[in-house]
Amino acid sequence: MSYDEFIQKMNILNEEEDNIYISEDFQCDMTGGYPTSLCVNWDKGKAWLSLNDSICTDEDLSDYQQLCANYGIRDCNSIEDFNNILHSLGSDAEQTAYLPDEDDCSLTM
Repeated sequence: MSYDEFIQKMNILNEEEDNIYISEDFQCDMTGGYPTSLCVNWDKGKAWLSLNDSICTDEDLSDYQQLCANYGIRDCNSIEDFNNILHSLGSDAEQTAYLPDEDDCSLTM
């Protein structure tokens, strides 16, 4: 899919103010090493990659943007799904953006 088609699908997917989570940025081969976040719309169960657009650069990002479009939109209905996607993206993604399962969040005294 082209980047323009990807953006159109993203706009439709996120047209309502849903529960959207954006991970810390990480590097992965999928986006050529450009700092990237895994985003998820929890209400619709969909995840996608997004470039870190806060980096000030004069570099043409169109190739990296197309890599995000090539990755597409994935099903993501749980923290386990989210972490599995991170795992598939490599160790930096997994180490940087891993979400603890609700069962892993126990209080200790």
